[in-house]
Amino acid sequence: MALADQFDGFLIDLDGVVWIGREPVPGAAEALRTLLEGGKEIVFVTNNSVRQPGEYAEQLRESGIEATDDRVITAGAATARLAAERVGAGGTAYVIGAPGFKETVAATGLALLDGDAARSAGAVVVSGHREFDYAELLTATFALRAGASLFGTSRDPTLPMPGGAWPGTGATLAAVETASGKTAEIGGKPERHLFEQARGLIADAGRVAMVGDRLASDIEGGRRAGLATILVLSGASSRAEAEAADPLPDHTIVDLAGLLS
Repeated sequence: MALADQFDGFLIDLDGVVWIGREPVPGAAEALRTLLEGGKEIVFVTNNSVRQPGEYAEQLRESGIEATDDRVITAGAATARLAAERVGAGGTAYVIGAPGFKETVAATGLALLDGDAARSAGAVVVSGHREFDYAELLTATFALRAGASLFGTSRDPTLPMPGGAWPGTGATLAAVETASGKTAEIGGKPERHLFEQARGLIADAGRVAMVGDRLASDIEGGRRAGLATILVLSGASSRAEAEAADPLPDHTIVDLAGLLS
């Protein structure tokens, strides 16, 4: 019996599982099409918040994978909603992140501040992006010292990329936390917020597994959410790390194709 036959649905990470940067993981698209054609329920969940959920869904469709916009849950969307709930209606935010992430936060109703005005923001919301600089760090530090609440999309230290991992949101967030003395509330994996949203989309699926490449976020988050956990070795984690994990993932496979064997 194939591993996939043990489950009715899956929460599946993207970076390091379906693709690495813009390069597809070999066999991933074919495996996902087979799962969907077999009636499996799938929600894609990612801590990458550079783009909005619909853009990730479009990238999946370009790869020949059926994916509607509402079947992609990003840590960016989960964190934006969390920040809006905590700050309240009419709240303000200073956002460190890519333009797509800023749009996601603004869509919750939070008013985005910049420049000197951002030092009085009610929230500082952080996601990694390539243009992060000292000016952003300084503004965030002033806002947090003045009483703003701090939110981060994840603590993932790196992001799988062709040629080697790049610094991730966790690296950016560590700088903000160090400078301000504040500790962020996390909206993405492994915290419950993203998992609750994703699991709610496939509430009728009885047996659900979390499939991801990172032990500290994907596997730990799935475990906390009460899901079976499947680690793939195509991204951030090695087999040695998988075998040394405590607790162990429920299953470890080379890549998504391993779900079908």
